[in-house]
Amino acid sequence: MLNKRNHLIQLIHVGKRELQLDDATYRALLQRETHKQSCKAMSIKELDAVLAAMERQGFKRKQRTAKRYSPKGGKARHPEIDKIRAIWIEMHRHSIVKDGSENALDAYVRRMTNRSKGQGVDAVAWLEREQAVTILESLKAWHRRIAIAEMKERGWTIPTNADGYAGYEAVLDSYHYMQSIP
Repeated sequence: MLNKRNHLIQLIHVGKRELQLDDATYRALLQRETHKQSCKAMSIKELDAVLAAMERQGFKRKQRTAKRYSPKGGKARHPEIDKIRAIWIEMHRHSIVKDGSENALDAYVRRMTNRSKGQGVDAVAWLEREQAVTILESLKAWHRRIAIAEMKERGWTIPTNADGYAGYEAVLDSYHYMQSIP
């Protein structure tokens, strides 16, 4: 019971912060709902009542989902999926994506696959080969574009070919090399 009680108290404090209640307003809410001015003195039933009052005022509980990290390479349905995961993690290391988790990659895959004919895929692991190739190429283009922009900004040499800037591998190799120079 102690864990549930502590969890409810935590939620109430989150609610206080998100509803931007000052201390006097918060204490008045507690007093109105339970005739007590501190969560410490409340029962679980009273804590539930305070939380319900906060929810009526607009507080929404957020479901926390644990971050899933990508499995080891070589176990995917298609080799492109392993490459997608590797590029996603590298883009996270380069601060291009905020969250390098499998959950965040799944959300990206969901958005990208919903754009094409509304046939979204909920997880990178479920991609068909053709979809995986499309996602892989979009990630490579995004990563290359950001790397080129950063290299330009820093005045670094960007590899070129007859068509302009070189392809993904050449640009990223140069980017990594330039980063390694002190």
